[in-house]
Amino acid sequence: MNDQRGWLAVELTRRGVSRREFVRFCAAMASALALPDAAAAQIAQALRKAEKPVLLWLEFQDCAGNTESFLRASRPTAAEVVLDTLSIDYHETIMAAAGHQDRWLHHGELDE
Repeated sequence: MNDQRGWLAVELTRRGVSRREFVRFCAAMASALALPDAAAAQIAQALRKAEKPVLLWLEFQDCAGNTESFLRASRPTAAEVVLDTLSIDYHETIMAAAGHQDRWLHHGELDE
């Protein structure tokens, strides 16, 4: 993305959130946390500079039901989350395979 505004500003604009609504949200968050008036501007500035949150999804020994629910979601879709909201750096189920298999044949037998 070549936009100098940052990913959050671009995403908010794409979703129809105005700058005024964004600043109002920051003021509401500062008020909800009982912070001083100047905190709203600090929250807005921090959010403008923020990078996409990084997600490392480790399944370990679960049944992958969480992944199934995530992939079947419709609001937001998995594609919107992966492409617009989060930086999913690792998820073994949805990641594409990489590298090559030089030791194993298709049926799991060793290549000799």
